[in-house]
Amino acid sequence: MDDLGDMARDPKHRRRFEKLLYLACKRGDADLVAERLGWGIDPNCVFGKGTSPLIANIRASCPSTATVRALLKAGADATHIDQAGLSALDYARRKLAKLDAKPREIVKSDSLDENDQLKLSDEERAEVDAMRRKAGKDRDFLRGWGKERFRAARRVFNDPAEVRAIVDLLESLPDSGR
Repeated sequence: MDDLGDMARDPKHRRRFEKLLYLACKRGDADLVAERLGWGIDPNCVFGKGTSPLIANIRASCPSTATVRALLKAGADATHIDQAGLSALDYARRKLAKLDAKPREIVKSDSLDENDQLKLSDEERAEVDAMRRKAGKDRDFLRGWGKERFRAARRVFNDPAEVRAIVDLLESLPDSGR
């Protein structure tokens, strides 16, 4: 087995791969979710208390419309009910109600400049320079590090606009339970 898709579908490894999908969903990282779904991971796998990846994304601190879209496109069941008797739409509506009840200013990360480009501290810049010297011609790790650092800087926690978009998306689905 040399293909990740084969490993993801192998019963011996499947649960570990499902956990990778679950964690990417909790992070709200749509790129990683799409990649992992591409491996053939079941978007309807469940974890503790019947939590699906879709519900995990919505309940987490960085819910993402792009992640929800990727899961739905891969066949995630938006009507799945967890052990608490709630669906993804129920959780999204609850979260939106809480966020709307306590409005707050969305603060941009200090790691982004006025053009939303990543800016590094002097220590980070020195670390990157050292990694460049060490990497030589093989810069894949450095590119991955930069991409991940930029994603982290752009992450917004519990953005009401994002949660509202998720509610709208889920409500627009057939059998949404409106």
